[in-house]
Amino acid sequence: MSDARLVAFTERGVITIGTIQVGSVLDAVNVTQFGKEVLDHVNTHAGVNLLLDFHSVEYLSSAVLTELLRINQACKDAGGGLRLCALNKDISKVFEITNLDKMFVIYGPVDEAVLRYARSLAIQAEEQAWSHVRKDT
Repeated sequence: MSDARLVAFTERGVITIGTIQVGSVLDAVNVTQFGKEVLDHVNTHAGVNLLLDFHSVEYLSSAVLTELLRINQACKDAGGGLRLCALNKDISKVFEITNLDKMFVIYGPVDEAVLRYARSLAIQAEEQAWSHVRKDT
């Protein structure tokens, strides 16, 4: 395992962006490191709304799909969520073929993704507030 970080985390409002740093990062050799870095972040930031940014990623091994499923569950368990963005055509195709495009919310470019994710969280909070009002009346 390399000492170099594979994912850089930055905060943009209520969203945490996990930018995957290198194009060939997600091969069989370092997929474990990728999973560990992201899961460590999720486990130390309860309720994190994580947006994984794939704009630099050119290759995706099938082992990464398993890691993404684990990360998705960890985010849910911690009271947060996971969204993906900026997948290239080849990686998008992998998600389509495996039907994982139905399991994950996938956005386009990162700036648009942050806006859409934040908006979906605002709508979700509004819906929860309305459901409490309806119960109280």
